[in-house]
Amino acid sequence: MPDMNDGRRSALHALRFWVLARPVFRSVDWYASYTAAGGARRRRTDWRDHGERLAELDRRRRSLQSELATLAATHGSACAACKGGCCRDERFRDSIVDRVLQNQSQPNPEPRSLRSKTRERWTDYPPLRTPAATLEASADYCPHCTPQGCALAPEDRPTQCLAYMCRASITPLSTDECRRGIRALKDLMRVMIETAHLPRGAARPPKDATRTVKDAARLP
Repeated sequence: MPDMNDGRRSALHALRFWVLARPVFRSVDWYASYTAAGGARRRRTDWRDHGERLAELDRRRRSLQSELATLAATHGSACAACKGGCCRDERFRDSIVDRVLQNQSQPNPEPRSLRSKTRERWTDYPPLRTPAATLEASADYCPHCTPQGCALAPEDRPTQCLAYMCRASITPLSTDECRRGIRALKDLMRVMIETAHLPRGAARPPKDATRTVKDAARLP
């Protein structure tokens, strides 16, 4: 006979994963983007001065995004069913944290910017793979989204593209997979906060900056 407690534990871990991936991650993403941009502007930060630390943080980011991509491979049917709705929406999906981790010399100082077919800001991204696909795509379609999936390697995608998980993508995951996702998300949010605090010389985030993440992630 199946253990009913296993089902309850699985549901709790799925709920915990969803809370971290949606409202908590969104809050941390917003906080990190505007803290990094505001701090850099006030202190006239040259991100290249933090190159060694950013390289370390980027190694962590790449590893964590690869882990989330492994989990994402288990719910490809969920993404196919909605035809990549998250990718088709016009979103400020590219944050300053993503940009400075991948390239410290990048010129875009804005907290967030668009990746869309016709409304790019600051940087140029490659178009959809074929001219026909470009014509058929809506104006707000992400230029990296193709019928075969994302054209970017997992570690080269904006953080939110892998961290933002919907209920349909989390439901098929086992309790162990949810635990792995929770660990990866929490560590990824720490990377974002630590990056955001570099302009003010903070090597590690203060306790109050991560309290929301810890409280939201705690199971009874």
